[in-house]
Amino acid sequence: MRSSPSLMPTAPLDYNIAECREHADHYKRLSDHYKRLSCASGISKDRATALRNIARTYAGLAGQLDRLASLARNEQTMAVK
Repeated sequence: MRSSPSLMPTAPLDYNIAECREHADHYKRLSDHYKRLSCASGISKDRATALRNIARTYAGLAGQLDRLASLARNEQTMAVK
């Protein structure tokens, strides 16, 4: 697994939008990974459930980061007008 992208909260807005997208992509990949693990044969129902819950959590986080990037982009567009 690749390491997670670094955080830089004081970066310019353009960078923050790109950073949100990068993080969202990373968490989408993690979600897919854990979803695949949950479907592996030979694991208990409890383990499969835990893995699916982790996948769902990562997918939710990715969705929130996508939404944050969209909001930041819209705010930037409104500030330019």
